[in-house]
Amino acid sequence: MAENGAVRITRRDAADLVLLRAGDLEAQMEGVALASKIMLADRAHHGDSHNALLATFSWTALLTPEDRTQFVADMDRLVWSAAELGTYRALLNSFRSWRGTAEAIADGMDPNEPLDWLDPEERVEVPRP
Repeated sequence: MAENGAVRITRRDAADLVLLRAGDLEAQMEGVALASKIMLADRAHHGDSHNALLATFSWTALLTPEDRTQFVADMDRLVWSAAELGTYRALLNSFRSWRGTAEAIADGMDPNEPLDWLDPEERVEVPRP
């Protein structure tokens, strides 16, 4: 039942109960915390989303200037829609993706070097370690 989403249990003489997967609750709580952090930073910087997000998430310094601008645009667009809809998956996925990019750069990936993608039709053999 809860595999497909939250299940409301209606009771006659008590408040309703809601049954949901722990991962869904954790994602909701993480999303609310991230959205709150972004909104508070925006307010502290008097609505200057760009400087608010770059100051709040110091790892953005590793991104290219174009990527920093795109990160701010993504967060600004997604935080408000997440708050309005009450679902934070898109916000969390985008945030994690940007942070992962910064982590890859910190680990030595050159953001200016083109990436080589694997062809899904081509079989690639990887030697066993």
